[in-house]
Amino acid sequence: MRHEQCFPCSNVHGLCDYLENAWTTGLLDEYADEHFLIKAIENRLSSFLGFQQMIYNDPRFFERFATSANIINDSSFNVNFCINISLRLSLLERVFGKNQIDRFITDQLSAGKSHYDENTFFEAMSEISVLTFYSGHKWDKVFYEPPVELGKMKKNPEARFVKVYPGNRTVTVNIEVKCPKFPEIRQDSRNIFIPAYLLTEEGRAAVRNECSRHGVHYCAPRVLKLKEFLNSAADKFSIPDANTFNLLYLLYINWTYSDFPSNGFLEAWSLLTNKINGLLTHPAAALSLGVKPDVFDKITAVIVYTEAFEGLMFSDFRYIWQRNGCGPRFRMWVLNEDLRKAEQENKSNILFQITHMNPDNLSRAICLMDHNDTDRVKVREIGNFLTDFASCHAEYFMDI
Repeated sequence: MRHEQCFPCSNVHGLCDYLENAWTTGLLDEYADEHFLIKAIENRLSSFLGFQQMIYNDPRFFERFATSANIINDSSFNVNFCINISLRLSLLERVFGKNQIDRFITDQLSAGKSHYDENTFFEAMSEISVLTFYSGHKWDKVFYEPPVELGKMKKNPEARFVKVYPGNRTVTVNIEVKCPKFPEIRQDSRNIFIPAYLLTEEGRAAVRNECSRHGVHYCAPRVLKLKEFLNSAADKFSIPDANTFNLLYLLYINWTYSDFPSNGFLEAWSLLTNKINGLLTHPAAALSLGVKPDVFDKITAVIVYTEAFEGLMFSDFRYIWQRNGCGPRFRMWVLNEDLRKAEQENKSNILFQITHMNPDNLSRAICLMDHNDTDRVKVREIGNFLTDFASCHAEYFMDI
């Protein structure tokens, strides 16, 4: 058994005490040998699913931790990753309790145990990142996987945080974290085009054919994945009371491991909020695809983001505030119109205090293209043509 072996990771100054204790007490015994965490502990992690996408998030930082062959500098990354996940798990245990985090380590972080799935591991890492961000604030009460409605058999959100403000005003924040599983597509291996909005049925076939004619792979927008996330979150949340400023239901969607580096989250952002047929801005569009009406009553805000390479290394959610490409790697849409306007007009700052984010405005309908041709003029011409062609096949909905 793994716990019978010496802990192989360097534990200078006790920075990996929590991880070493998890090793020696058997919490990692059922982890697969190819598990990301086990490979990092044993200093043999040299690449991972999504690596090609993440290294482009900040090339300046990447140069310090990768060789010229695009292989991770094992010791630098592995040691930093182990130290920081150890510290993060230790924090979560202090906040939520030993039994809850032990169960998280054995059931979720293990990512299938002997049937290891790296996508599932990154889902668990997304939860660690977001919950440690919240756990670093001062709360009066915290709950791990709390039942939203007592006595009802429902799936539970990741966590609940409660804070009492002056005047005996209590604010309750419920957090749900999602991370989609995408096929692994190497950054330099395919030409890809994604219209990040809904197309008509005829339009989907037309755009696909036009992409093929230009030697570009048509990638259907992952709108059904977003529908799944919204409906799942709605199942875990309850309808807020009349004073919605005091009860927040926040859905975080980590869109990192997609086909586009750095700004890939803009696919999800456009699908959710574009002015033509965004799922959150046009209920008719959402309902036509099977999004539950409860979504618009229960979810306060949706945050989509792209994780940074250094954010993974340090298990630190704050790295999404780094500016790169189209600015910070996150966007937030507030479904509650009263709260959104109050925050935008500085009549309320409760959401900003909680999330450290401001609500964003509607997105324009965008298309994303990645092309490996070195002829930039040609690439620009193809991209502009496909964008214009796709826009002619957008499906329009009347409500706003």
